[in-house]
Amino acid sequence: MRVTTFIGAEAAYAVIKTERVSMDIRLEPGRSAAKSLREWAAEKRSRAQWMLERADMAEAAAAYLEAERKAA
Repeated sequence: MRVTTFIGAEAAYAVIKTERVSMDIRLEPGRSAAKSLREWAAEKRSRAQWMLERADMAEAAAAYLEAERKAA
């Protein structure tokens, strides 16, 4: 992994590169790059959990509809 920081005219970014993935993450002003990246990761994990819960709900609803159809 290679991580570099870039300070642009309006914002700072962390540029993260691995063999398979490259991504830029905007860093929050007034925080260290490490703290900002940890906060970004926590936010994305929270959003992912929200999405997984809704995916589970949709899958359960599909099963419910199938069971309801079989019972009719």
